[in-house]
Amino acid sequence: MPSSPPRETTCESPVFVLTSSRSGSTLLRFILDSHPELACPPETTVASACASLLRSWAVLEDAGSEGRPLNEVGEVPPGGVAVVQSAIDGLFSSYLARRRKQRWCDKSLDSHMFAGLLAQAYPQAKFICLYRHCMDVIASGIEACPWGLHRFGFDPFVAQYSGNSVAAVGAYWNSCAQSILTFEEQHAESCHRIRYEDLVTAPEQTVSAMFDFLGVAPAPGITRDCFSMPHESNGPGDEKIWFTDEVTSAAMGRGVRIPVGALPSPLLQEINGALAKLDYRPIGPEWNEVTGPFDPRGSAEAIPASATTSSPIGAEVASALRALDERLATRTDDDLEVFAARWPTLADQTLALVVDGGEPAERRWSLAAATSATAARDSGGADDPVARLIAGPAVWGSLLGGESNIVTELSAGRLRCVNKRDTHRLRSEELHAMTWLLGLTQIPVERTPAAVGSERV
Repeated sequence: MPSSPPRETTCESPVFVLTSSRSGSTLLRFILDSHPELACPPETTVASACASLLRSWAVLEDAGSEGRPLNEVGEVPPGGVAVVQSAIDGLFSSYLARRRKQRWCDKSLDSHMFAGLLAQAYPQAKFICLYRHCMDVIASGIEACPWGLHRFGFDPFVAQYSGNSVAAVGAYWNSCAQSILTFEEQHAESCHRIRYEDLVTAPEQTVSAMFDFLGVAPAPGITRDCFSMPHESNGPGDEKIWFTDEVTSAAMGRGVRIPVGALPSPLLQEINGALAKLDYRPIGPEWNEVTGPFDPRGSAEAIPASATTSSPIGAEVASALRALDERLATRTDDDLEVFAARWPTLADQTLALVVDGGEPAERRWSLAAATSATAARDSGGADDPVARLIAGPAVWGSLLGGESNIVTELSAGRLRCVNKRDTHRLRSEELHAMTWLLGLTQIPVERTPAAVGSERV
């Protein structure tokens, strides 16, 4: 006998993920969708659909009368709630029947904008509030849109901060975070907070707590198994996950590459206020100086750029250090005289070249040490460097091998110049000096005698 068609199921307690883009929501969707009781499709923008239905209902109900303005959602009348529920239940009941599951989830990026309406339409709904540190979201957003910011909800903020991608994505994150935080405060019993960093560093524990909040059965191993289960793909979502096979924290902390100075001061203050509520590290003047593995959560220990390490370094870092040593060793006494004449203000300063790969290591160089044949060969020099040039082993190899360009790597964020005396410009006297030492700067900078020692190059 042919099997009977699945019966349609009405769900009174759906699950909504409230989040910004680039925060791990597609990973969370795969995990939710892998649970035997839960079905989580690609982004449906169901919250926007609810708002549109409500507006249509209000127009018809108030036609010919002095009704309230349509943009004032506030408390939704029972008639409006019934219309929204009927339409959405019709869509998802059929979907649940096809999936043979009992409860639907939605992780659309616009849900936080209409979360109040969703809570009224579904009083028993559960909300997962997913956050990620602002600077990591900025780094991920810019990486995902190399040809110009678009999609992911960025567009209105691009217009607001024309020409400043950092501020645009930062403003987008701030808008999302403030909206979700406000909703959390007003609906505490219906909300469960997850930080991306917790999800990728302790996936099983984080997901177990989420399932307990949702009132569904435990599912040990689901953060591993979700990558081997089929999921629907015809819809919006992060494309990278389809080429991933495990939960990893590799992308955590990449926001240290994002220049803090690109965030306008009023916006930075608002962002830091939200970060504090979420127990994240605030964004301060030393943000870009961090090297090594970095955890943006407030409870973790930071690794400042000036920190030294006594632990063994990896083979790639060691190889890059040897290459830097060999390049510095090629400088002759005549070269050192050229350095002194060309950069007199740096004659008594220390410069540092940092290889940032797992455990960071650096080489410090000063003219005084070099001329006395005792140039520093480790990271324990007494003088605090006036500038540091920071890159991973692969980037150093590309630069020293002539396969890349300093400005290209700086612009991409793969190379950072932490400069205490000139933090606002891509090209600085210190940058020119360090790259000249490495043979990466070929064209001398011409200056008038009066400008020598006083002008920034």
